[in-house]
Amino acid sequence: MAFLFLIMFGVLTSANAEEKGGGEGGGYERLEPFTVNLVGLRQVIQVSVTLKPAKADVSDKIKLYMPAIRYEIILLLSAKTPEQVQSSEGKQKLILETRYAANKALGLTSKDGVADVLFESIIIQ
Repeated sequence: MAFLFLIMFGVLTSANAEEKGGGEGGGYERLEPFTVNLVGLRQVIQVSVTLKPAKADVSDKIKLYMPAIRYEIILLLSAKTPEQVQSSEGKQKLILETRYAANKALGLTSKDGVADVLFESIIIQ
């Protein structure tokens, strides 16, 4: 049985998000979509993730550390069960955990590194 969850967090569309920027934070950094086996290996999760840097200069660091960021997010997602990411509360927790994982890879905090995580889509099959 396949579950389809399309989640839009934030007011901006993806195209709008890349055009905007400025302010204290830099522009949004979109990661390539992830497809990861969930616990039990019977289902997979596919997510599209965009990171919002806290400061403009962090965008370059995100690009430089992209393999480490992807690695940390893959480890996080592969430890999840479908039940853990299906609820609204589960998705909110996943946002916080993903932000922590990205900042861990960067060696920064959410104040100086990735300030926010936007899931553009979440599909569980």
